[in-house]
Amino acid sequence: MIASLISLLACDPSGRAYEDVRLGQLKEGLSTEQEVRRLFGPPSAVRETAGGKGLVYPLGPEGPHTLLIRIDAGGRYQGRENLLTRENFNRVARGQKETDVVDLLGPPGRTEKYALKRETAWEWRFLDGNETRLLVVMFDSGGTVVSSAIEEDPRRSGGR
Repeated sequence: MIASLISLLACDPSGRAYEDVRLGQLKEGLSTEQEVRRLFGPPSAVRETAGGKGLVYPLGPEGPHTLLIRIDAGGRYQGRENLLTRENFNRVARGQKETDVVDLLGPPGRTEKYALKRETAWEWRFLDGNETRLLVVMFDSGGTVVSSAIEEDPRRSGGR
């Protein structure tokens, strides 16, 4: 339990998340989906990938990493990737639906409704070098992307 808590909350001096404590126990092509689920628990989402499926794991409350753990058709671990990257952020486009964005980035760390504008903000905290920042995606009342922006993390200056 303590190792899991540390793995979710801490980063080493280079900014790499300590989720590697658990990932270090997995061997590509050998470890099974059951081993992944034993180490990480139930995924927040499961999605189809080329040749298998991806298990989505947001790490920590509000990021800064969301892992896509790849499982092949035979149920074996095939590696992982962080979904919270600038490359993926650049794929978020006006007109996409909420489900498209969740498929791309995993679930948001925080949401906030703006009733007067009839919009909802979804936020993902992510690591940009050694600094945390926020990706904010705004959706209209129909669940369609109207804008997205990368912002400074307000926690660095005592904010939310």
